[in-house]
Amino acid sequence: MRKYKLLQDVPFLEKGRIFYFDDESGYIYATEKNGKCYEYPLRTGLAGYLWLLLTERRYMRRLKGNA
Repeated sequence: MRKYKLLQDVPFLEKGRIFYFDDESGYIYATEKNGKCYEYPLRTGLAGYLWLLLTERRYMRRLKGNA
């Protein structure tokens, strides 16, 4: 899994959120405000939106480390 940080506010998501992208399954996991990772993947529509944001450099920055 790859770990990314959201660099700017977008509809439904606030700047600074951390997301984990699983390339094998296509799932995306999010962290809570306390840093704990959700144990279930995000809704399909939201996950698709995040995959789209990942294609634009200005929205996401890859972080070191994996889940």
